[in-house]
Amino acid sequence: MELADENPRTEDEFEVTEFVADDDSLNQFKLELYHTHLPKLADSGFVDWNTQTKTITRGSQFDEIEPLLTLLTNHQDELPLDWP
Repeated sequence: MELADENPRTEDEFEVTEFVADDDSLNQFKLELYHTHLPKLADSGFVDWNTQTKTITRGSQFDEIEPLLTLLTNHQDELPLDWP
Protein backbone atom coordinates (compact mmCIF):
# COMPACT_ATOMS: atom_id res chain seq x y z
CA MET A 1 0.00 0.00 0.00
CA GLU A 2 3.00 2.26 0.41
CA LEU A 3 3.16 2.64 -3.38
CA ALA A 4 -0.58 3.20 -3.67
CA ASP A 5 -0.22 6.18 -1.34
CA GLU A 6 2.92 7.67 -2.85
CA ASN A 7 4.90 6.76 -5.94
CA PRO A 8 7.92 6.48 -6.17
CA ARG A 9 9.29 5.51 -2.78
CA THR A 10 12.83 4.95 -1.60
CA GLU A 11 14.04 1.71 -0.03
CA ASP A 12 14.51 3.51 3.29
CA GLU A 13 10.80 4.31 3.45
CA PHE A 14 10.06 0.58 3.58
CA GLU A 15 12.23 -0.03 6.62
CA VAL A 16 9.29 0.17 8.96
CA THR A 17 10.48 -0.39 12.51
CA GLU A 18 6.97 -0.59 14.00
CA PHE A 19 6.75 -4.24 12.89
CA VAL A 20 9.95 -5.38 14.57
CA ALA A 21 10.73 -5.88 18.24
CA ASP A 22 14.53 -5.60 18.25
CA ASP A 23 17.65 -5.15 16.11
CA ASP A 24 17.80 -8.85 15.20
CA SER A 25 14.21 -8.72 13.97
CA LEU A 26 14.94 -5.55 12.00
CA ASN A 27 17.95 -7.18 10.35
CA GLN A 28 15.84 -10.23 9.47
CA PHE A 29 13.11 -7.95 8.07
CA LYS A 30 15.64 -6.14 5.87
CA LEU A 31 17.14 -9.40 4.62
CA GLU A 32 13.74 -10.74 3.69
CA LEU A 33 12.70 -7.46 2.08
CA TYR A 34 15.79 -7.12 -0.12
CA HIS A 35 16.46 -10.76 -0.89
CA THR A 36 12.96 -12.22 -1.08
CA HIS A 37 10.02 -9.82 -1.21
CA LEU A 38 11.27 -7.01 -3.46
CA PRO A 39 12.82 -9.38 -6.03
CA LYS A 40 9.60 -11.44 -6.19
CA LEU A 41 7.42 -8.34 -6.51
CA ALA A 42 9.71 -6.99 -9.23
CA ASP A 43 9.77 -10.31 -11.11
CA SER A 44 5.97 -10.36 -11.04
CA GLY A 45 5.75 -6.82 -12.40
CA PHE A 46 4.02 -5.45 -9.31
CA VAL A 47 6.92 -3.08 -8.58
CA ASP A 48 9.89 -1.69 -10.44
CA TRP A 49 12.91 -1.79 -8.15
CA ASN A 50 15.96 0.20 -9.18
CA THR A 51 18.82 -1.01 -7.00
CA GLN A 52 21.16 1.74 -8.26
CA THR A 53 18.91 4.63 -7.23
CA LYS A 54 17.28 2.62 -4.42
CA THR A 55 13.80 3.57 -5.59
CA ILE A 56 10.67 1.49 -5.86
CA THR A 57 7.82 2.45 -8.17
CA ARG A 58 4.57 0.85 -9.23
CA GLY A 59 5.17 -1.84 -11.79
CA SER A 60 3.17 -2.60 -14.91
CA GLN A 61 1.01 -5.12 -12.98
CA PHE A 62 0.45 -2.97 -9.87
CA ASP A 63 -3.13 -2.11 -10.87
CA GLU A 64 -3.93 -5.84 -10.77
CA ILE A 65 -3.25 -6.13 -7.04
CA GLU A 66 -4.19 -2.66 -5.82
CA PRO A 67 -7.87 -3.58 -5.12
CA LEU A 68 -6.74 -6.51 -2.95
CA LEU A 69 -4.25 -4.34 -1.09
CA THR A 70 -6.95 -1.74 -0.47
CA LEU A 71 -9.37 -4.40 0.78
CA LEU A 72 -6.80 -5.85 3.17
CA THR A 73 -5.85 -2.41 4.45
CA ASN A 74 -9.45 -1.33 4.96
CA HIS A 75 -10.23 -4.48 6.93
CA GLN A 76 -6.93 -5.10 8.70
CA ASP A 77 -8.61 -4.93 12.11
CA GLU A 78 -10.71 -7.95 11.09
CA LEU A 79 -7.70 -10.12 10.18
CA PRO A 80 -6.34 -12.68 12.64
CA LEU A 81 -3.61 -11.36 14.92
CA ASP A 82 -1.09 -13.83 13.49
CA TRP A 83 -1.79 -12.72 9.89
CA PRO A 84 1.53 -12.72 8.01
